[in-house]
Amino acid sequence: MSLNKIVYIESDSYNPYVNLSLEEDLLNKACENILYFYLWQNENTVVIGKNQSAKQQCNIDLMKKDNVYLARRSSGGGAVFHDLGNLNYTFIYSKGFFDIEKNLNVIKKALSYHGIEAYFSGRNDLLVNGNKISGQAYLNKEKFSLHHGTLLVNANLKNLSKYLKKDDSKLKTHGVKSHSQRVSNLSSFNNSISVEKIKESLEIAISEEFKLPLYKKKEMDNFLFEKYKSNTWLYRLDTKGQRINKRFDYGLIDMYLKISNNVITQIDINSDIMDLNIIDEIKRCLINKKLNSKLLCQIKLSNKVIEKDVINLLEENLCMI
Repeated sequence: MSLNKIVYIESDSYNPYVNLSLEEDLLNKACENILYFYLWQNENTVVIGKNQSAKQQCNIDLMKKDNVYLARRSSGGGAVFHDLGNLNYTFIYSKGFFDIEKNLNVIKKALSYHGIEAYFSGRNDLLVNGNKISGQAYLNKEKFSLHHGTLLVNANLKNLSKYLKKDDSKLKTHGVKSHSQRVSNLSSFNNSISVEKIKESLEIAISEEFKLPLYKKKEMDNFLFEKYKSNTWLYRLDTKGQRINKRFDYGLIDMYLKISNNVITQIDINSDIMDLNIIDEIKRCLINKKLNSKLLCQIKLSNKVIEKDVINLLEENLCMI
């Protein structure tokens, strides 16, 4: 079996809960021979990663005052601000055919039609002349993979720092002075560009890159809206407990442990690490385990660098717990 067509879906809603629930619904109902390409925009929204704490990342009171949505996506990574000057794209298709390089080629090719030459840097950034114009995040299910990202077309960049709290640990580790300093709008490289023009270019570019026929589809019904707007989902990591945290080169590990009779009964991890699987591995190693030196020998993770760091982090804090 191979991919035989592209299904192109464009949301007509600016509500983040509608858009994120439709995205997950597409992933849940995907067919193995179809590439789903989904374009969507959110109105004034801070979107946090699946394993981040809303209260630690966001200026919640100011967001409420300014009627800014808080949303949590299903993928890992850090917090971003969306407005109608930002276009979001999602690729969903079978893991057997999934090719991030081809996905990024679609974005680069679409931008090249407007005289903008973009290039990939690190794990999750697209740059133009050294300035970030797009961030990426990823999610893998049993049979399908999801790759979504942003395109800053003519967004209000001041809001990036207005509604997101500064991470002092990131400042020390990476020397980053603000959320907005490294990013630029595509309109600063071509002042005639617009969201609508980018949409048209993406439609052409994806057909050319994958060499498949494209079929436009109206939005599907979805049943996950209530999940994405619920406080249970939005504030799922804002729990109280013993806190152990440290920022590493690959991201933040911020653990909250609830301990009863020296057993870890609950663990929540606030993190901007891109790999969701490693967070789940850490939880499985610790939940319902006795908190003692033997526990450290039982921690086995697929990433040996993170395994060593987690063991050291717990060892340094055992005396505090």
